[in-house]
Amino acid sequence: MSRLPKFLAFIVVVLFLLACSLLSQPGRDAEDLAKTAQAIGSVLPAGTGMPDVENVFNPQGTPLQEWKGIPIMPQATAGQEFAKNHAYSFKAVVTIQEVQDFYSGKLAALGWKQPYDIPTDEDAGLMIFQKESNLLTIAITSSEDSSVVILTLE
Repeated sequence: MSRLPKFLAFIVVVLFLLACSLLSQPGRDAEDLAKTAQAIGSVLPAGTGMPDVENVFNPQGTPLQEWKGIPIMPQATAGQEFAKNHAYSFKAVVTIQEVQDFYSGKLAALGWKQPYDIPTDEDAGLMIFQKESNLLTIAITSSEDSSVVILTLE
C-alpha cells in the first residue's frame, strides 16, 4: 500500500476515534474535535481535488531545533514548514516509539496534556496534545529507513 492511501486511511480512523470519544464527553470535547479536524485538514492544501501530501512526506531543507515552541527531535535530518505555517514535517532515523517517547516527555515538561490515548502500530502513530486553547497533532509514519513526523498546531 502506498503512503497516500495509508495516510488517508489513517486520518479517517483518527477522525472516527475522536468522534467516538465525543459521544461520551459532549460539550467542550465537540470544540476540541472541531479543532483537531481543522488541524489535520490544515496539512492538506485547500481547493484541490486530491491533496498533495507527497511533499509533506519528503520534507526538504535543514531541520529546525524548535518550531513555534515545539521541540524538533535532534535526530531530524530534514524539515520543512507547510500549510501556511500551520504544519511542519521532518524526517528522522528513529522508530515511531522513539518519536512518541520523545514528545510525551518533552511536551509534558512544557505543560502540554494528552487528552486522548490513541493506539499505534509499527507503521503509523498519532498523538494529540492540548495546552490552553492550543491543539497540537503529531502524525508519525514510517518511511523506508526513517520516520516522517508531521506537526500541526492550531
